[in-house]
Order: sequence, then C-alpha cells, then structure tokens
Amino acid sequence: MSETRNGAQVAVESLRREGVGYVFGLPGTTIMNLIDAFARQDEIRYISTRHEQVAAFMADGYARGSGGIGVCMASRGPGAANMTIGLHNSYAESVPVLALVGQVADDIYHREAFEEMDLVRFFEPITKWSLEIHKAGRIPELLQRAVRTALGDRSRPVMVSIPLDVQMQPVPEPGFQPRFRHRGAVPEGSEVEAAAKLLEASERPVMILGGGSLSSGANAPAVRLAETLRMPVVTTWLRKDAFPNRHELFFGSLGFGAAETTERLVREADVIIAVGCHFSEFATKRWTLLSPGSRLIHVDSDPEEIGKVYVPEIGLQGDARLTLDALLEVVSGLELRAGPADERERRRRESRAPYEEETRLPEERDAEPGVPSGAVVRALQYVLDSYPAIVVQDAPTFGVWMQKYLLFDEPGSYYAAAGGSMGWGLPASFGLQLARPEERVIGVIGDGAFWMVAQDLETAVREGIPTVTIITNNFAYGNTRDRQKSAHGGRYLGVFYENPDFAKFAELLGAHGERVEKAEELLPAVKRALAAGRPAVIDVIQDRHEGLPPGLAPPEAK
Repeated sequence: MSETRNGAQVAVESLRREGVGYVFGLPGTTIMNLIDAFARQDEIRYISTRHEQVAAFMADGYARGSGGIGVCMASRGPGAANMTIGLHNSYAESVPVLALVGQVADDIYHREAFEEMDLVRFFEPITKWSLEIHKAGRIPELLQRAVRTALGDRSRPVMVSIPLDVQMQPVPEPGFQPRFRHRGAVPEGSEVEAAAKLLEASERPVMILGGGSLSSGANAPAVRLAETLRMPVVTTWLRKDAFPNRHELFFGSLGFGAAETTERLVREADVIIAVGCHFSEFATKRWTLLSPGSRLIHVDSDPEEIGKVYVPEIGLQGDARLTLDALLEVVSGLELRAGPADERERRRRESRAPYEEETRLPEERDAEPGVPSGAVVRALQYVLDSYPAIVVQDAPTFGVWMQKYLLFDEPGSYYAAAGGSMGWGLPASFGLQLARPEERVIGVIGDGAFWMVAQDLETAVREGIPTVTIITNNFAYGNTRDRQKSAHGGRYLGVFYENPDFAKFAELLGAHGERVEKAEELLPAVKRALAAGRPAVIDVIQDRHEGLPPGLAPPEAK
C-alpha cells in the first residue's frame, strides 16, 4: 500500500507533472514542508538563493530561456515582500513565473500572527492571478491551473499561497490533472485578408516587432512577410533580436538612442503593422512618434492591448506567429502591383546608407581614461559572432550602446530588463544559463546594479552555473548622474561612490575574476573567462563620467 502524501508532497508532484525542472527560493518556516518534499525526489532541482528577490529574478530568466514557466518560492511576510521586485519586473515584461509562498496556519490567521499578511491582496497588482489554497485536496487542481494561467495568452506571474497546516494535511487520493496547454488563437480570415490587402497597397509600410513576437516564435514568418513585401522592419525597445540585425530590411530598434532613420521610417509610414507590442513610453517617444495619418494594423494575443494606446484600423487578436503565418499565406496569393512594390524597394534602398552610417560604432579616442564603451561593444560582438551565445543586459547606462551598435542574428540571443529593475541581470543570467546550458551566457551589468545582488555570485559558484559577468564599472549611478548633469547643472548628489576590486571579490567566492583597465586587455580577458569553466566576473574600469554614445543627451526626468 502506497504512503499517503501530504499537501506539500502533492504540490511538488503537481509541479513535476507540469514539467517544472527548477525551483529557486530561500528557506523559511512556512515553506519547510515544501522544501522537504523537494528533498524527497530528484526530478525537480531546488536551488537556494541569498535573497528572495534573486530567486524571482532567476525564475524570470529561466522562464525566458526555456519558453516554459519559472518557479520561485518564499516564506510568509518579509520573504514574500522581498520577492515582489522580481515579480513586478516579470509582470511588466509578460514573463510566466509561478511564485509559491508560505502562509501562517489557518487556525491562527487574522490574529496578527508573526509575519502574517494578506498575501492575496498584496500580490494582486503584480500578478495575473493571486490565490490561497485552504484545502490540501485542491492543491493539484489549483496549482496546475495556476501554471496554465501563467503560461496562457499574455503570460504573466501567478502567486499561490499554501498555509503551513495545509502543506501538512494528508491527501489520500490526489486528483492530479492531465498536462494541458492553451493553443494560440488565430484571427478571423476576413480580418487577415483585409490586413493583407492594406499592406499590399501601401507604399511606405513598416513592421514593428515587440516582445510578443519573440515569445511566440514569430521570427521566421516575420522575415518572410517582410521579404515578400520589401517592407522595413524595426523592433521595440530592448527587443532587438526579434529580427536578424544584418538583414537588409532591418532598420534598428525604437526607444532612447534610436537612429534617426529608424524613427523617420515609422513617422512617415502610411501603414504600420505592429506585432506583439504595447507601444511603450520609450518606444514611442512618450507616445509622439506615430503620425495621425498612419493606418495601423495591431496584432496581439491580449485583446486589452488592441486599441489601448493607438486605435487600429484593423485589430488582429491572436498569437503572433500563427497570425503572421496566416497573413503571409494571404499575401503570397495576391498579385503584387508594380507601383507600390517599386516604391517600397526604392525607399528601402535610400534608407539603407544613412541608417548604416548612424549606427556605425565610433572609434575610441586614444586619450580616453579607462575602458571606453565602444571596446565593450566590440568584445561582446566577438562573442556573439564566435559562439552560440546569449547577452543579458541589466539596466546600465551602457545599455544604450548595446541597443544602438550591437548586432543580433538569432532570436533569443538578447534579454534585457525592460521592466527597469536594477539587479535583474546577474540572477537572470543564472536562470538563462540553466535553461540553455549549451549556450554561453554573458551578462552585462553596471556596478550599482551588481552591488544589489552581488552576494548571489556565491549561488552560481555553489550550483556550478558558468556565466560570464561583465561589470561596466564607472563608480556611479550613471543614468541619474547624467540627468543631474543635464537637468540640474551638474549638481551631483548621491550618484558617486567607491567600489572594491570586484575581481578579487569574485575570487574570494570561488569564481574566476579579472580586472581590466585598458581596452586592449578586454577581449583576452573575455576569452579566458569563457574558458574558465566556472562563474566569471570581469571588472571593467571606466571613467566616472563614461556615459551615453556621442550626440545623445539623457531624456528628461518625467
């Protein structure tokens, strides 16, 4: 006769049946039964972090890299609160993360028990669904439903709280459910046909690809559609890998630092097809970039996004890849008229040279102190061109250099913190490396953000996660520094500080560490880090005022 399982064991078995491979968390009193249940099996690997925020960031990175769900876990009260920064970022970027949270036992709830809080209400603003399970027999039903919800159309985090006593309740006959995933929707055929005809007749079309095109795997049909119509393609802010960057129809990314040609093509477009994007503040220059006369086709899986900012002429609710497949099928059957087609090709040719000039990486000046940002871009480009590699960008000032000058040929080769959370990059790179062990993961993080999560470099060492982290170390909170310079006459306060030798810090924890102070030292250091076979940190020393690319001023603080 088999042993009766308790609620915690049933929860772990539910996750196993849903294909979960990793859980990231920090031990606490109200989740000890869950941790014990993980210890009693060997299919799901539990990794303990030094901060709950890091657990959420690792789950976020794992979800992005695997295309599945990331799972993080924390105890009640303060542990749960610590996790919210990571979940906020995942919510903002539509990343499917399941947060498992312990809770005080039901028999002492509503008495202000130690670390008690209303977890459901607390997590509601940053989750797709927030729930608490009060009967152990319902754990399989609700936990498996939570996974499906997080992964459904417009993926987002879900929080599931399981009180301590519920984890301990016996479950004689668990009602496990079959694993099920929603299939993406396809719009009505008449709507797709209308969109195809509108694009075919246009002389100045442009395609804008956002994060939804990446998460649905729409790269291939996007390329074929663009080639069929000879249509320029741009991507939204921090989603540059949504289209091959060396393709003749690619014209850069929108957002701060965008090339003049990139913005002009959008501003002058007669028809815009926007795929999986929500017209963010940065991508649209605070909602001023699109012209009122442009006719908009908006493709999105979330009906709430269609018409939220710009009302489209045609709204196509559906999965990005499936919708573009359907659109391509219709376009391929149309007889393309010479007049519009010739005008589209002429416009592409005339835009190519100025775009390439605007996005040419500037040469470094010999007298520059420290390692100039251009040298970091060149080292990263070497890695991308030489290895199956993923570049992870935190929120450093240097990020604008990556957006403007770094070239990505493959979808899923670039991940960035569009949600704005400093400190996301280091743990997210750990999660990505676990999800994609056959690829080299290179994280780029500013010194300010690194210090927010530096303690968890030990987690990577302990768990054998061989990422390479490049710290662009300018001894400053660079984004705020630049705004103080432009908006407040250079009255700096709270933005400059001192740092230790991060290479020595890494070595103390058992990682590979190198400090680089000259441009010519960087690429050899990167090659050694890649060959180290363990977590590596390269401390890249920059000038305190190293900042944006030439000609760029920081946007106003609004």
